[in-house]
Amino acid sequence: MNLYDQFTQWIGSLNAQQVADWLRHLDWNRVVPEVIGKSIGFLLGFFASWFLLFRRHLKALDRLRRGDSDDVLFQAHFLVPVPGSDKYTLIFRNLVPSTTVNDLYDNPAARKIVRELADITTLRKPVLRTEGVLGFEILNDAFNHISGHLAITPFPRETWFFAMTCEDRQVVRRKCIRCFLVRPAELERFASWRWCRDNIVCEQPWHWYRIVALHQLATVWQEEEKAAQNPNPKTQGMPLVDKHATHRRIRPMSVGIYTNEKPVGTTVHINWSAQEWELKKLGLDLNAAGS
Repeated sequence: MNLYDQFTQWIGSLNAQQVADWLRHLDWNRVVPEVIGKSIGFLLGFFASWFLLFRRHLKALDRLRRGDSDDVLFQAHFLVPVPGSDKYTLIFRNLVPSTTVNDLYDNPAARKIVRELADITTLRKPVLRTEGVLGFEILNDAFNHISGHLAITPFPRETWFFAMTCEDRQVVRRKCIRCFLVRPAELERFASWRWCRDNIVCEQPWHWYRIVALHQLATVWQEEEKAAQNPNPKTQGMPLVDKHATHRRIRPMSVGIYTNEKPVGTTVHINWSAQEWELKKLGLDLNAAGS
């Protein structure tokens, strides 16, 4: 006979008098506090767990609504000629599946630094301001990640410029780290704002932000080129360590990338007069330097 059968047999053998006697002889001064205390503890634990899970869900929902993300995207940028005109369509495509800051950096300190650098970038200065040895290592990890993925592609190798960016939270829908790859000759074209506004069309209306970011990237590249031509003399220390302090944030790499992309849908001409006014309110006057 199993325990269940024994229990049912015992219950069936009880009469009302036996149950009443058993209840009368219970130590209620001990039973009641035990039952109530454990019940209250269970309920408090249940509601605390529910509250924490609900709060975490609300935070995740708020981050999704604000477009805040820990994703790291690696995107190649192309200028595709528009047939029958002197214009070009700006195309950018993801090169590898997106990763996250936690997956890209195994060091918790590096993750914290990357997030802090991303939070202080703006559309005026979209390139992450990596400095010193720590900044060099952060940039180097992302550089090695994408160069490793693209080292085994079947496409012919070319020289591309690599830069880590994070466009301003105020102007982009989704705030995340975007690692740009762009050909040197095309980045040189982006240095002229007049050329950008007169010759580039986009796949989507909101892609005009990317044109601005690439123009700002080109100005950073020009500054780094000038600094490289007039390096500061070093009187002591190892050269490699010294260069970490003022490392190049826009770095060349030799990789194979599929470049025969075509625009998706109908291209869009940007009304730059209206957009430049919006940029002025953000403190970015692209026509001030007359470029």
